[in-house]
Amino acid sequence: MPTAKIEPNYKISIPKEDREVLHLEIGQEVEVIFRNVKPPTTYTPTASELRAIQKGREEIHRGEHLTIDELFQHLDVERNHTKARTKNSKAHFTTRTRTATRRA
Repeated sequence: MPTAKIEPNYKISIPKEDREVLHLEIGQEVEVIFRNVKPPTTYTPTASELRAIQKGREEIHRGEHLTIDELFQHLDVERNHTKARTKNSKAHFTTRTRTATRRA
């Protein structure tokens, strides 16, 4: 069975074989009936997820939370601290760099 394709602006192209069998012409109106169409599914949280959500809401209610700015500041401090070099560390040359330096 041929299928119809939804095009931009939600126009539907009916395959040529079907148009010929149904004797469809430009400007005719066609009734569309959908069969076996499932509605989009929605996500339902599990019991443990619902408990975690409730716990988070209670913490927010008690004022135990970070603002977005505080969170980003905290993340920046951690990221910069772990990537920082000590003052005595030196850059190491790779094999390619040493080879290129000798030729020059």
